[in-house]
Amino acid sequence: MRIIYWFKRDLRLKDNRGLIEAYKKGQEIIPVFIFDQGLLQELDGPASRTGFLLDCLRQLNHQLEKKGSRLYCFYGDPEKIFASLLSQLKPEALFTSQSYSWSGEETQKKIERLCWQHGLKFESFNDTLLADPGKIETRKVFNAFFRLWQKALTAEDTSIGPEPSRIVTPLLKLPGLEETSRNFRSEPNRHWRADYAEKRLKKYDFRSYESGRNRLDLDGTSRLSVAHRFGLVSIRQVLNRAMKQLQLDSQFIKELAWREFWYHLRHHFPWTRNLEFQEKHRGLKWLNREEDIQALEEARTGYPVIDAAIRQLKEEGWMHNRARLVVASFITKHLLIDWRIGEKLFKKYLLDYDEVVNTGNWQWSASVGADPRPFRMFNPVLQGQKFDPYCRYIKKYLPELKKLSCRQIHSLELPGYYPPVLDHRAATIRVRQVYFFKT
Repeated sequence: MRIIYWFKRDLRLKDNRGLIEAYKKGQEIIPVFIFDQGLLQELDGPASRTGFLLDCLRQLNHQLEKKGSRLYCFYGDPEKIFASLLSQLKPEALFTSQSYSWSGEETQKKIERLCWQHGLKFESFNDTLLADPGKIETRKVFNAFFRLWQKALTAEDTSIGPEPSRIVTPLLKLPGLEETSRNFRSEPNRHWRADYAEKRLKKYDFRSYESGRNRLDLDGTSRLSVAHRFGLVSIRQVLNRAMKQLQLDSQFIKELAWREFWYHLRHHFPWTRNLEFQEKHRGLKWLNREEDIQALEEARTGYPVIDAAIRQLKEEGWMHNRARLVVASFITKHLLIDWRIGEKLFKKYLLDYDEVVNTGNWQWSASVGADPRPFRMFNPVLQGQKFDPYCRYIKKYLPELKKLSCRQIHSLELPGYYPPVLDHRAATIRVRQVYFFKT
């Protein structure tokens, strides 16, 4: 059987469920990757983001070449590309990993319909999540979901599959990665390389997560979110590695479950893509002042911890998770900027951007999403004092403040620096009027 294998967010050979099935059933496998419009929109930002993706694809192609195969790459509309490939190559099946995001699912449905029209088999496999979103009874609160999620996980869900020993791929007159990548503006990524994921997974001490995850100045988080986004290691590899050091109810495992909770909500409540989960908080009177949005993106809000986090985001394509919470709170609660604008800001720069997770987190931070907490608004000064007590994080990304003492920084005594765009106390009064006294 000749099978086309469509790589998407699973850029590896190890424990790749769809590829393993293709290997079991196919005599010939033709691996393909498509730079479609949705992906290019995500990459429409710093050239180093595209550079990282190309590095991931080069690593994948190298892995395939070691197995006797190669990666064919295309640029454009997947439906048109596959229509041509199916007519030209005459495969008997098309295998891929299941898409669970809004845009990914829309594209996959078109390709599935195309395969049906051509009379060939289309199969997709859950590779990106531990539990299929439809497998768990609908829950709107994380703790209730987490209990069901723990019980739903089976040995089959968490087992790691074998890597194909050899992949037979015909030599075809189709474009490869280097030929297709000439269409894109890219540059090497100084902060992230494709081979980081396996190294980080082996090196990271998951036991340190509980105590170090909120400290901005420490390397306390796993930094595996980028690996999850591109599938450089499987979610099962991460779980199995973590479970050698942790219990299933540990904080790190809960963070994996939070990711799955957002996909659970997307599956059961698909309308939340652009609409607040909580009906009572729809139609809030966001200010969306252009000068505030510009000050935010240019990292000149006058609050050092906010500005440092934005600098990190723009320089590295990544932001510490605690910083994400503080920034999202500041954007939606202090500045009264629509959470959808904040979501687009993260989309513009984040290397680990995931539309489902990002949307869920932004609605949660704006207090308009599922699993609401009592109305929460972080004080950026207190957050800096608590989670960057020695100002190492702030001074790393705001070197212009290096000569100032931590006391000056945390008390906003910043000669020559940007003045705060607004007063925290005044913002606290204003946001409560908007959220709780709507007219």
